[in-house]
Amino acid sequence: MPKFCGRWMIADYHTHTALCKHAQGDVEEYVRRAVDLGFDEIGCSDHVPLPGNYDERHRMTLEQYYSEYAPRVSGLIEKYRKQIRVKRGIECDFLDWAEGWNSKFIAENEFDFVIGSVHFVGPRGEEKPLFGRDYDKSELEALYEGYFLEIANSAKSGLFDIIAHCDIVKKFGKFSSARVEELQWEALSQVKKADLCIEINTSGLRKPELETYPGEKVLTLARDLKIPLTLGSDAHNPDQVGMDFGSAISLINKYGNGRISLFERRKRSEVNVSQLRGAA
Repeated sequence: MPKFCGRWMIADYHTHTALCKHAQGDVEEYVRRAVDLGFDEIGCSDHVPLPGNYDERHRMTLEQYYSEYAPRVSGLIEKYRKQIRVKRGIECDFLDWAEGWNSKFIAENEFDFVIGSVHFVGPRGEEKPLFGRDYDKSELEALYEGYFLEIANSAKSGLFDIIAHCDIVKKFGKFSSARVEELQWEALSQVKKADLCIEINTSGLRKPELETYPGEKVLTLARDLKIPLTLGSDAHNPDQVGMDFGSAISLINKYGNGRISLFERRKRSEVNVSQLRGAA
C-alpha cells in the first residue's frame, strides 16, 4: 500500500518536448514554467523510442534518448533541486509485439514513473492509430472495443505505474454499447488489480471534445474501484504546463478524495492536492 503523506502538493507528470517531433520547446523551458507556477514537482515524460524506429515521426530515437534527453533531465534534476523536484519519467506505448523491448528499456533506466499509453489499436500491420486521421461512425464500435481491450492488456503487462488518457478514443466521436461498457469496467478492474493509478489529463479540454481524459463517466468507475489519480497536462509547449488544472483539481476532489499520487523511483505515495497559485 502506498503511504499517505498528508502534505499539500501539486505536480504535472505529463509533458513533451521538441525531441518527440510533435511538440515545442526544450525540457528546461517546461521546468521553468512549472517553477513559475509554484508547482512542487514536474515530470519529464517524452515518448519511449521503439524498435526499428517504429512511429519515428512522433518520438526520439534511442540514440537521442541516451545522448540528449536522459543527460539533459539528469542535469535539470540537480540544477533545480532547490526550487522544484524534477522527476524522471517516460511515456511508453503499449504494443504487445514490443513488450520485450519496452521491458528491457525500462529496466535499464532509473525512472521515477512510467506512463503507459495506447495510441494504436489492432495487430501490427493492421493497426489503427489514434492520431492523424478520422474514423467513420461505422468503425467506432470496433475501435472502442479494441481500445479498452488494449488498456486492460497494458495494465496486465506489469510495465507501467500510470495509465494515460484512458478514454482518448472518444476524440473520434461518442459511442456506447453494453459491450463497450463491459470492456471499460474490465479495463479499469485490471488497472485496480495491478495497483496502478490513472491520470486526469487536461489536454482534452484543449480539443473539440472539451472534456478531460478520462471524463466523468470513466472517473465514476475509477472512484467505485478506488483507483488513485494523478495529474498531467500532456503539455506540448511550455505554456501548457498546468493548463486547466483548476478543472482537474475539482475532479480530483470529486473522484479522488482530494488526493494525488506522486512517484519516486517507481514507489507511489499520496498527498493532498493543493490549489493553484498561478496556472492559466
